[in-house]
Amino acid sequence: MKFVLGITVAAFLGAHSAPLQDKSINGDERWTIARDGEGRMHLVDLDPLEVEPETFFDPNADMFYLLYTRSNPTEGQRITFDVGSLTNFRRNGSTRVLIHGWTTSSMSTENIFTRNEFLAQGDHNVIAVDWSVGASANYITSRNRVSVVGQAVARFLDFLHSNGYIQYHQVHLIGHSLGSHVAGHVGKNVQRGRINVIFGTDPAGPLFNTNNPDRLDSSDAEYTEAIHTNAGLSGISEPITHAAFYPNFGSSQPGCENEIGGSCNHARGPLFYSESIRSDLFIARQCTGYDQIVARNCPGTGVVAIMGGDSAKSIRGVFYLETNAQAPFARG
Repeated sequence: MKFVLGITVAAFLGAHSAPLQDKSINGDERWTIARDGEGRMHLVDLDPLEVEPETFFDPNADMFYLLYTRSNPTEGQRITFDVGSLTNFRRNGSTRVLIHGWTTSSMSTENIFTRNEFLAQGDHNVIAVDWSVGASANYITSRNRVSVVGQAVARFLDFLHSNGYIQYHQVHLIGHSLGSHVAGHVGKNVQRGRINVIFGTDPAGPLFNTNNPDRLDSSDAEYTEAIHTNAGLSGISEPITHAAFYPNFGSSQPGCENEIGGSCNHARGPLFYSESIRSDLFIARQCTGYDQIVARNCPGTGVVAIMGGDSAKSIRGVFYLETNAQAPFARG
């Protein structure tokens, strides 16, 4: 019998009369729900009897990079390992690198929102990484490609650095879902410096172990931050970065109550982050630890911190805040 990976929940429910139960991958359960970069749900068999063949993926040939600047804010310039392709690149300017999630591309909704906010906020080089060929496979295969994708992006950034186009203290990585862990592997693999900041929006949870740093980790950059919006389902639950923000306790978000399975919750992470680029109103309070998030009881008497934004921070720990049900999400 063949179990197909990545079938939609709607298709599964159509063939089964019993209600679908969420399964935690931390136990022995076989099935889990994973969400692609746009928040669509897929049922994933974590222990298939027969795994569908992996599609071929060569990160050196199949990945590409699009540069956006204020000179070309909506039409990306394809840049390569050729300095002649870098005509729009602001040498030694601030550089922001966007990394999409599962089954999406460099033109994903979260990338477009975030790109536009960065270009409105400052005269940045915004690079959209496209690993859609690798991310279009079943979830398990795509997850297993996270490391090689991160290595490929690291080589490209080292190329830019070696030719005097970037300085690592001016480089920020922003990844969503699986892209958050790709960003972590970029930080692990750059050879010519150290990434300044990594922001992860709802870093993917299925098949990532908090005890194994084969994922986004606090050691991957000078400063790392995660915004958890669907923790325990599509997103990883525990804090894995220097600062971990849990809006509305991190698992479900206001305004998403009528969504089936949490796709809205997963998508809130990049929406919160893109709004935060030009807003300092996502004001949070430090909890004593992750246990207060689990208990949904963080008195909020600790250090005040701002979620997201466009800078490194000295804060460390777990933080809680409330948001609005629709944009603008920040309450101030």
